[in-house]
Amino acid sequence: MRRLAIGLGAALLLAAMSAGAASADSKKAPDGKPIFVKYKCGACHSIKSQGIVNKADTTAAATADTSKSTRKPPDLSSVGKDHKDGFVAAYMLKKETIEGRKHMKMFRGTPAELATLAAWLETMKAEKPAK
Repeated sequence: MRRLAIGLGAALLLAAMSAGAASADSKKAPDGKPIFVKYKCGACHSIKSQGIVNKADTTAAATADTSKSTRKPPDLSSVGKDHKDGFVAAYMLKKETIEGRKHMKMFRGTPAELATLAAWLETMKAEKPAK
């Protein structure tokens, strides 16, 4: 009888642990990387923490011209440290500003794609490089 109780207890513990893992997976942020790629966000932005580096970053070192004062789009590896998904979505729709500037291009995807992309970008919380 004691073995049955121990076996039943272990089975219940395993069931509870797998149910917890399943709910944690369901709360996981959706993968916005395919949307980032689809809408060519990487043409301007890098997310080095995700292995996404735009062409300008890879060629900038070879053709560095310090006489130009053009503003470089930021690496988004730590965007989630400063902004929540709602703000990111509004910024990509040109409804919000960062440092007095609106996003260069309005997001043209579906509302569901925007929500997925913004939620994914909110998860980008890599350490910012020292200046």
